[in-house]
Amino acid sequence: MSGHGDVLTLFRRHGALTRAQVVALSGLSRATATHRLDALVRCGLLRPDEADRSTGGRPAGVFTLAEDRGRLLVADIGSSHARYGLADLSGRVLVALDEDIAIDDGPETILGGVVSAFAELASRARQPIMGAAIGVPGPVDQRTGLLVSPPTMRGWDGVDVAAHVSPHIGAPTVVDKDANLVALGVHRALRADDVPGADDLLVIKVGMGIGAGIISRGQVLHGARGGAGDLGHIPHDDGPRCRCGQRGCAEASAGAWAIAARLRGLGHEVHTSADVVALAVGGDRDARDALREAGRRIGDVAVDAVGVLNPATVVVGGDLAESGELLVGGVRERILERSHPLVTTDLEVIASPLGADAGLLGAAQMAADAALAPDRVDALVDRR
Repeated sequence: MSGHGDVLTLFRRHGALTRAQVVALSGLSRATATHRLDALVRCGLLRPDEADRSTGGRPAGVFTLAEDRGRLLVADIGSSHARYGLADLSGRVLVALDEDIAIDDGPETILGGVVSAFAELASRARQPIMGAAIGVPGPVDQRTGLLVSPPTMRGWDGVDVAAHVSPHIGAPTVVDKDANLVALGVHRALRADDVPGADDLLVIKVGMGIGAGIISRGQVLHGARGGAGDLGHIPHDDGPRCRCGQRGCAEASAGAWAIAARLRGLGHEVHTSADVVALAVGGDRDARDALREAGRRIGDVAVDAVGVLNPATVVVGGDLAESGELLVGGVRERILERSHPLVTTDLEVIASPLGADAGLLGAAQMAADAALAPDRVDALVDRR
């Protein structure tokens, strides 16, 4: 390890550190570590804090990430709802905006809304915008940045979201599937709390649609073309027709759009994930039964993923997970009932600890990763 960016990464991973701790973690000599730290302080990316953390004697010289050095713009775009946020460099969301959308309105309309929301958020920032991240409800090829045959996003195939947005904000913009952002947000939160097994997760996002993000050895798995984790569109049997055109997809019976359609058939006025959850939490038996059965159906497809991946924890997030054990209990029931004991020994099946904010928080972490990538940090230091 020799670059300034690598040293800054230590602070993002471990929090506040002394000079001696940087030497121990990096393997650098004390003189080189001091040079790197001084340069990062001059660049404004680190902040010194000379308060002594020892029991006495000479202050150890504590440094922390200067999270206010810049700001990040983030977006979590779903099928029917979008959240936009302004975050600091630690990934903490400072301001959030919500908007109802229809993803089938197409990229020009939806991305125009992203640009407008980002402009409003940037106007509230006194610091420079250093990066942005956007989650979308479809697979993104990480080699090209293009959406790849998204099953429920008509007119979006081959769209380069970053190319549409980045010129308007003048900062690096990264784009990924929304479930991957949820997975990243949950992973960072569990790791910060020292939760055992945080580096091996299956994170299922259940909203209007169903998707999953996979964390293996601490990294998001994308697959060859960004399609890893597409649990919602694995045909299970000759069931109801899905929005993607296939029959028997889990999403066609357990996605909020399908649940809402069935509940409307029973006389309930529901259209969104939030409507379904509100009806169930209010005690409606039809909605509660629908969510329990949806959990079991999601558990059916999760069984195969658990057998292949052997995660330490299955996390259920997304809007429908706000119903708590109504949904999560069904997922847990099926996984524990139908999986091999080898993979269920010590397996936890839990609701997301981040609730509905997981996607936005994951986007903030992804934007921070891009803005503070070692090569970009080295370039910032070199320009000083």
